[in-house]
Amino acid sequence: MNNKFKNKNKVFVCGPGENAGVLYKNVPAIIIERDPYYLDYLVKFKDGTEDWIEEKYLRKPYERKYQKYRKRKKSRKRS
Repeated sequence: MNNKFKNKNKVFVCGPGENAGVLYKNVPAIIIERDPYYLDYLVKFKDGTEDWIEEKYLRKPYERKYQKYRKRKKSRKRS
């Protein structure tokens, strides 16, 4: 089973925590471990506190939310 985030990786937390119930907004943290049953991550913040966060609220540094895409141009037929 592949994890999106590996242990000891740096991430940004953008969502609610399970233990403290605090809403985090772009707070840097480090992944400690992943729970195999609930599929959430234990992260450690800079001040030493730890909290369980769901995967959808974690973001890698320099990751874009929406991927850029190129619009297709309509081709004209010349006659």
